[in-house]
Amino acid sequence: MASPFEAPDAHAQPHGIPWESLSHIFMFGNGKGGVGKSSISANAAGKAARSGLRTLIIDCNAQGNIARELGYKRAEWNDGGAGLIESLRTGAPLTPVENVRENLDVVLGGPALGDEFGIFFHTLLAKEGPQAYLRLLTCLLPIAHRYQIIVLDTPPENPSLQRLALAAARWLVIPVKSDGGAEDGLAQIGLEFSYVKFVSHINPHIALLGVLLFDTGRNYSGIHADVRLQVQKVLGAEAHMFKHLIGHTESVARLVRKRGLLVHELAEQRANGDRSVPGAVTGLDSDYEGFTEEMFARALELRKDAAA
Repeated sequence: MASPFEAPDAHAQPHGIPWESLSHIFMFGNGKGGVGKSSISANAAGKAARSGLRTLIIDCNAQGNIARELGYKRAEWNDGGAGLIESLRTGAPLTPVENVRENLDVVLGGPALGDEFGIFFHTLLAKEGPQAYLRLLTCLLPIAHRYQIIVLDTPPENPSLQRLALAAARWLVIPVKSDGGAEDGLAQIGLEFSYVKFVSHINPHIALLGVLLFDTGRNYSGIHADVRLQVQKVLGAEAHMFKHLIGHTESVARLVRKRGLLVHELAEQRANGDRSVPGAVTGLDSDYEGFTEEMFARALELRKDAAA
């Protein structure tokens, strides 16, 4: 998998925020929980890292679900987001845990992003106003040049953390499920997106990359069409739906978090003869591969169109 992005040059950045150098930052967000944000964040980042791209995940979620996806939930070095909070409080550069997988670093999330964050950020917001939402980007900029891909996993229950991520991201991907509750989550993330881009102008360069169907039957074309109508109703007729989707494979989803392995890692175990891994893992691995490649290709296409 070739990277369509160049990491920013740390020694040649203009004054202020180098927006043109931040095209490698992807955010997964929705106003509704349980739509696969952490699973997609971890597996898309894992695909990028496995292909040789230096990749960073920033876990902005108090639940710390990236820790479950990557299997370090109980690791002694898992600080539960304390390091991230300290950087946000002081404005110091983020300090990722390096090589959680080969080529994959992680800024840890967890419980510290709950009440502790709320108390601190309320004070910062009162002091700085909307500019406070640039704090995550401020902490990210000193290390952004190390990476070719940066992925932000975000929570649905904390609008302030969502805005911090939106203010740092170049591309927003919205995962949705076909369970009938898509509109509320789409409306909420749409409002936060509009605030950051159009109302406050905190991040005028963020763009909606597309909407991804998650945990759905691959052949449910009628249901997929209905979700597409919901997306267009809330986000507008121009809202892009990714052609690839992430299929429903409950047995694999349970095993992923039980073993703390990414889908492609389970697929490799299955290919090496481990029959405790369901055969459905092959299709799911293909889903993530196809989506990740499509995501990068679309970002590159939109970037070229903007430059034309």
